[in-house]
Amino acid sequence: MEIKAWARALAAAFILAGHARAEDAAAPSPGLREMAPSRAAPGWTRQGSSLLLYDPAGDLLQELPLRPPDAEGAVSRETLGGAAHGGQLAWTLDRRLIWSPGRTKLLESHRQFKAYGTSGQELWHEDSVDLPERGEGVLFSADDKTLLFARHDDAGWHAEARDWMGRTLGALGPFPRLISIALTPNGRYVLARWGVPDASDTHTFLDLRTKARKDVASADLVLGLARIGDDGVARSGSRVVFDFSASATAEKP
Repeated sequence: MEIKAWARALAAAFILAGHARAEDAAAPSPGLREMAPSRAAPGWTRQGSSLLLYDPAGDLLQELPLRPPDAEGAVSRETLGGAAHGGQLAWTLDRRLIWSPGRTKLLESHRQFKAYGTSGQELWHEDSVDLPERGEGVLFSADDKTLLFARHDDAGWHAEARDWMGRTLGALGPFPRLISIALTPNGRYVLARWGVPDASDTHTFLDLRTKARKDVASADLVLGLARIGDDGVARSGSRVVFDFSASATAEKP
């Protein structure tokens, strides 16, 4: 009888151990979770689903959580964010979208953009920042002093450049549609690709220093695409489309 009781106890132990292993396999392992390092280079950085700020000693000072958009339901909430190249600035964009049944039509859009400094303080905010149809919605120059973002208000879509304190340096728009935006690494030239329903897209270039502007129909470009560099030269493929430094016919906005 004692042997049988011992055998039953041993079998029960194996069953419990099997359940425990199954639960361990289903639960995320602590080693697989995204863990912020306790020390890192000073400034802002993005890691996983958080923006992290480290103080001059390299200790974690602040964390701003990010969240993906809700996949279902009439109300979708999300928090986007990023950090400037040198870690001196960070930003978040909270979006709350309200849809019709079946998400067939966007009924309302509520947004809040915030820019943060090196101490974690909010520098400024803007409630019309939104995402273009393609690519990034917020871009920084290489020195972190200029940022470009897309805006959407009652007048239409805009591409707007500001300094780190939120002062406007230049803007393009309003446009019916804003497809994508670009900023040169030196922070001087802006590109906005925009469109009108049932018409060809347009590439608009802006020199933030002189406020000179040039519009080029996308149909005139190789594969309908163009780019601009720090030298102020717009190219489509290997062909020069426009040169701000050489042209005297650039349009003023």
